[in-house]
Amino acid sequence: MTESTKAQIAVKSTDEKTTLYGLTLEELESFVKTLGEPAYRGRQLYHWLYNQRIAEIDRMSNLPAGFKRKLEESSKAGRLGIALKGLPAQDGTQKFLFELEDGLRVESVYLPDSPGDTACISSQVGCALGCNFCATGKMGLYRNLSAGEIVLQVLEIEWLAGCRLSNVVFMGMGEPLHNYDNVIRAVRLLSDADGIGLSARRLTVSTIGIVPMIERWREDNPPAKLAISLHAATDKQRLQLMPVNKAYPLEMLFKSLRRLAHVTTHTITFEYIMIADFNDRKTDAINLGKLLKNIPAKMNLIRLHPTDSEMQPSSDEAIDKFMGYLVAEGVRCTLRQSRGVDSEAACGMLFAQEPRPSN
Repeated sequence: MTESTKAQIAVKSTDEKTTLYGLTLEELESFVKTLGEPAYRGRQLYHWLYNQRIAEIDRMSNLPAGFKRKLEESSKAGRLGIALKGLPAQDGTQKFLFELEDGLRVESVYLPDSPGDTACISSQVGCALGCNFCATGKMGLYRNLSAGEIVLQVLEIEWLAGCRLSNVVFMGMGEPLHNYDNVIRAVRLLSDADGIGLSARRLTVSTIGIVPMIERWREDNPPAKLAISLHAATDKQRLQLMPVNKAYPLEMLFKSLRRLAHVTTHTITFEYIMIADFNDRKTDAINLGKLLKNIPAKMNLIRLHPTDSEMQPSSDEAIDKFMGYLVAEGVRCTLRQSRGVDSEAACGMLFAQEPRPSN
């Protein structure tokens, strides 16, 4: 158990309660011991919270009344508030604006039949990286989300949509690898077979390419796939879109990815937003083929969505040609279906309106 967790479940003032969601099985066992209960009560609590998706202590039927009273007095689930439940888009995609305990807000997206029920969740309130095709970057960064706040986006969407999600992608607000520890903790909670139980093949963490954290990912080997927001095949082009490329240029990024490719069992996914007359030409496809050589990779092409940028999306004809160029270079590629554009829920369009921090 980490020092921060020990501090979290230590003796508190009467008005401070331990937040249960985000705690691991081991931590819940330690927590219930501080209440004078045996460790197996922590296992029961873990089962109710994560496997059964029950946040209300009074609904946990096999817990004795005395233990329930202790839990009510000392803990809370940490549920997210629903600031706004967006109307479903024509394709069924639905966006949710969740309000956190400090008044800040994040957006998450539910995508039914994509295939399977999918949640696109956030890892930060805002983002510090300022990519010029992304609405979230215009917010700036407020703070990281806790592991509990990340996991609860998944559970809140299940409760609101009345479903069991089959896929979760960390492609919402924020750079997940800038919140590495909380994201990895959330990934492990989401993938635990005795808890929420999502397959590692159905968990995807998307990063802009934070090289030191990719090195940690390689060492930690978390149960999830990694996706790289690439969007350009040369440093000159990429720097025009993504300021982070100055710190982590393509040569550095791909050296790290090749090291990862030697140890991971998952294909590395690359995301590539199609921008007219900028990155959709034959020369761009040739450059991509060189970059991806010797990496087990899949390229997801994404239409540019409106975010007040002066850039224009590639035409359908240009995308078809580009896909042909990529295939000729030996690059496996697909065109990702645009979902939720009419409700501003598509890639790059998330922006938490009117964040209201309590302090």
